[in-house]
Amino acid sequence: MNALTPLSEATALPLTCAGLLPFDHPLFAGLPLSDIAEIGSVMSCHRFKDDALIAADDVPLVGIILAGAVARIAQQGDQVSTVGLLLPNDLLILEGPRTAAIHSEAVGLTEILGCSAPEFDALLRRFPKLQLNYLDLVASELQATREWYTLLGRKTAPERVATLILKLSRHSDHPDSPVIDLRLTRDRIGTLLGLKMETVSRQIRAFAKLGIIALFSPTKIEVLDHGALMQATGDVWREKTML
Repeated sequence: MNALTPLSEATALPLTCAGLLPFDHPLFAGLPLSDIAEIGSVMSCHRFKDDALIAADDVPLVGIILAGAVARIAQQGDQVSTVGLLLPNDLLILEGPRTAAIHSEAVGLTEILGCSAPEFDALLRRFPKLQLNYLDLVASELQATREWYTLLGRKTAPERVATLILKLSRHSDHPDSPVIDLRLTRDRIGTLLGLKMETVSRQIRAFAKLGIIALFSPTKIEVLDHGALMQATGDVWREKTML
């Protein structure tokens, strides 16, 4: 399969991430360059519109997020909730029996370098080191999911917004730039965090008024005080109370 040809013409848009195989990604740790190149030859670059289901020819996609974000959505009956948010350099993993009711949706314009679940499963069987790396990343993803449930279940509205801003700042597409592109509208942030859009807007304005962040546009901000932002997440005092 040509690495530059998307698996699904129905869900993939014109390619912009061709040739960007991240050799230093943890998925490839300890693998010789020849093995990485062979794995990369199976992967294709996919570009998804906002809200699009992440799949290749209706088959779940596994891969590395290069740009944008992916929301992990769980549905039980009529109830729909976000159970995780993946950002650039995160790995979109295979679904297991316990996560069969979870699907992945693009948040904004999203680019993923990956392959179909059956193809990735074949790669895992062929490259034992890849399988070990993948299992480590799955463990990290499960921890991230637990942290997301903590975010939604235990934190106040200001703490939720602060946590998301901090998370996005650590996954900036341009780490050398002080300006962060949130890539999310206030309404979308509210959906992800289980908050009303008005609540999100109010909290962001409050952080700006306190001098924690600066606002440049509806989606572009600069974190002025990382320490204060960390305090606003509520994680610091929670750690202290556990000591």
